[in-house]
Parts: sequence; C-alpha cells; structure tokens
Amino acid sequence: MTRAFADTRRLAERVRALLSSGDPVLRPLGEGRELARAFGELEAATERSFWRVADRHVPSIARAMDHLNHRTRSRGLHERVVFSTRHAHESPLLTSFDPGCRIGPVHLKMIVLDERYLVVPGPDGVAVSGSAYGSDDPDLVALGCAAFEETWEAAVPWQELGLRTPLPDRRFRVALLLLDGHSDREIADALGVGARTVSHEVREVVAWLGARNRSHAVAMLVAAGTR
Repeated sequence: MTRAFADTRRLAERVRALLSSGDPVLRPLGEGRELARAFGELEAATERSFWRVADRHVPSIARAMDHLNHRTRSRGLHERVVFSTRHAHESPLLTSFDPGCRIGPVHLKMIVLDERYLVVPGPDGVAVSGSAYGSDDPDLVALGCAAFEETWEAAVPWQELGLRTPLPDRRFRVALLLLDGHSDREIADALGVGARTVSHEVREVVAWLGARNRSHAVAMLVAAGTR
C-alpha cells in the first residue's frame, strides 16, 4: 500500500488490531442470510449516503443485493461505489448493476453509511460473501470516511477504462434471466412481454456482449458469475 493511501493503511491496521483483540468496537454482522438481513436493516436506516469499496464485482452477490441498490437509488441517497481496476473487466454487467461506479486501486473493502456507520470485512477478508463487522464508533468511522475519500479520489469513472455501457433496464433483466438459464418463453412470462420482444432483446444482449450466439452469451455471463 502506497503513501497515497495513508488513511486506508491506518484503518486496515486499526481493524486488524480490533478484530485480533475481540474489541466490541467492531460488532459482528453475521454471515450468509443473516448478513444479507443485516445489510437490509442498515440500508433501511440510512438517510443520506451509501459509499462502498469492493475488490471485485460478483454478479451472484450483486443480484442478491440488487433490491437494496434499487431501494437506495429510489430514495435518492448519495451513492458512491469503487471497484478494483484489477477485476473491472471480469463482469460485463458491472456498469449495469452500478452505473455510477468508479474504478481504481482497492486496498481495503468497506461500506460507509451516512458517514456515521462503517462496515468492514471479517477475519476471512471477504466483505459480502463471508463475515462482516460494523461500528458506529466516531473515531473509527471518521477514519473510514477518510479512507473512502482517498480511494474515491484515486479512482476514475468506468468510461475511462472502456467498460461496456449499462444495459437499458429491461435488457438488463433479460440478461439476468439468461444467466439463470431461462428460455425465451420463461423470460417473456417473467417480464410480462411478448416472445418477439424477448427474442429482440436477447439478440441485443448477444450483440452487446460481442458473443457469437445465444449460447455463447450465456456462457460469458455464467463465467463472469463464477469468478
């Protein structure tokens, strides 16, 4: 970690010390469904801002939290998200899930809510698929805010890296249903549209991915979802 990420380094060291000592300043949020439920409760209590730093974009995890993203945006919260440069090209759906994201160096995963609550990975180091810990300690949260700001400032808009543009909403939903292995008829039923409309949208998804055909498009989406 470079000197440019001094606050991030300080935060990482502080978090390691707190986790190692079992200090109650960091409280466990759980794992799996319990963690997803905790995230839902935290998001519902958030009033102003939702900031997140993630090492990589994993579609299966992003989909599990997609309703939270929609709820956050529908409420007009100030949302800022940074993904790691190293993994930015792995998921073609990254910008469709998070159209306002930036891409840059990621040294520590975190979530900052309302500049008053901090979420960091547990000892396993995995922020969303493993365990996570939260804190409302003012000093620790302030350090988390500073670490987020330096990560955000070091990142660039996804457009500068030439990532795929976000899909329109219905086409995005079609891509997600393709990822699940649904047929055109099943997709039509799920979206309440006609089969011809779905066939058109599938062709557009195939073209957007640069895939050879429908099967190749599905394979591309599935491969991204397993990384």
